[in-house]
Amino acid sequence: MINQYLKNEKSIKWILFTFIFAVVAVFFMVIHPVTIISGDEWINLSSGRQAYPQWGGFNPIKVVPELSFPLFGNIASSIVMPLGFTFLESIAYLTAVLIACLVAIFLYQFYLLMRETAGLSTYTSSVLVVFYLLCLFGLFRTLNNNHSPYLLWEQNLTCYYHYIIPALINSSLALYIMRKADDLSHSFKESAISSGILIFTIYLCVFSNIFASVILAVLCGVVMLFSFVKNKFNVIETIKSYPFHLVTLIMWVISALFEMNGGRADRMSKDHLDIAGTVNAFYSLLKLTDRTFFVVLAVGIVCGVVFLLYKQSNDPSSSKRYVFWSCIVTGIITTIALILVCAKASANYATRPVAMWGTFMYLIVAASIGIGYILDRFKAANYIAPIVLLCLVNKATDQSHSLRESHNGNVPFSVAYAVGQDMIEQVQKASQENQRTMILHVPKGDNNDNWPFPVTRGKAISETLKSNGLIPRNIEIKIQPDRNMNLKYGVPL
Repeated sequence: MINQYLKNEKSIKWILFTFIFAVVAVFFMVIHPVTIISGDEWINLSSGRQAYPQWGGFNPIKVVPELSFPLFGNIASSIVMPLGFTFLESIAYLTAVLIACLVAIFLYQFYLLMRETAGLSTYTSSVLVVFYLLCLFGLFRTLNNNHSPYLLWEQNLTCYYHYIIPALINSSLALYIMRKADDLSHSFKESAISSGILIFTIYLCVFSNIFASVILAVLCGVVMLFSFVKNKFNVIETIKSYPFHLVTLIMWVISALFEMNGGRADRMSKDHLDIAGTVNAFYSLLKLTDRTFFVVLAVGIVCGVVFLLYKQSNDPSSSKRYVFWSCIVTGIITTIALILVCAKASANYATRPVAMWGTFMYLIVAASIGIGYILDRFKAANYIAPIVLLCLVNKATDQSHSLRESHNGNVPFSVAYAVGQDMIEQVQKASQENQRTMILHVPKGDNNDNWPFPVTRGKAISETLKSNGLIPRNIEIKIQPDRNMNLKYGVPL
């Protein structure tokens, strides 16, 4: 009987997470694919860096994004392109598969947290996974004319590697550590290989992006704080109980020091902390929350507070209570930390969902525990759960509030693809004619450096195309803004 139950649960998990992978992959392959649009992509696809933090570098701690982006560009050109796709299509589709894999991994960790640590049933945990998936796309769906942001939205391809991917890997590891907190100390003592793998994963997460690494670092700090109080303020016992948490905090402090002494931080060193502006920017994002999603999240939080507030002896809900309050406390501290980071970097970051990812992640997890408690404790609630999910699906797929495009200028994939392909073909034609220099026509951008098609990216375009095999040798490219391209492809001035 037990074996049959485990077999059924395994089948459910395979179906559920195959479905999740397929949904996200189709979304980023067909509905909202993202490809090269700005000068950032051209320079980052051909840039290299060391696999360790670089003191004084412009982005000293962005090891993962600045290594993975050109790597996946090379994989796209060498493996996907030979299958019959263009370079731009190959990058778009490979990125879609990567994001789909990471979302599936993240939601699988969420499922295990609900199933094992919070002690919810297979059915309830599966429903909550679908709920979280809907939150990824429908939480802010309130604006018309292709302006609604969503949790997996960013403004160009570079930002998917620099912000979305770090957020997903840090969130996945945070949920794993939350689930395995009490078992990790045994792993540290018993298995050098598994300990090394975990430390390597922590390294990749911390040295990816400061916005994302806050998610993991704050959680580790909160867990150690809880343990410190529980151990009657015994530092040694706390460290022995949570060695990996300490490693994470040490790495994060090192990353913060590198980031504060990096080129980007130096450029912003004269700016003051715009806390008021950041709070207002974040509030403007919160105002976009869809009302139906807001009600469901609010019900989850209220139910969690009401039913998981007081500790009772021999209460089977103790694990739910621990995870719930860990998420509440961690979410509050993470929000404060992210507001401070945004206040230093730019208040406008707080309008981007991925910059505040940690806030929403801990909010959704905490609300899910409250909802899960109701579904498992009060069977009558299961009668309306499918109806609520249907309403959320309807909201997340409502065509009257279409989603923002993932390209600068809010242009669709077709426009970004057409412009990028035109630019590539101009360079390829000049290369085939053995020209040493050429003039590359691009759409007219802003009046500063013609962003998002900056006139300074000629060398980067040449190096990216050469490193990916689209031209045989470098060519000197001089970029000329051309308003006719705006008219031809529908690019806004």
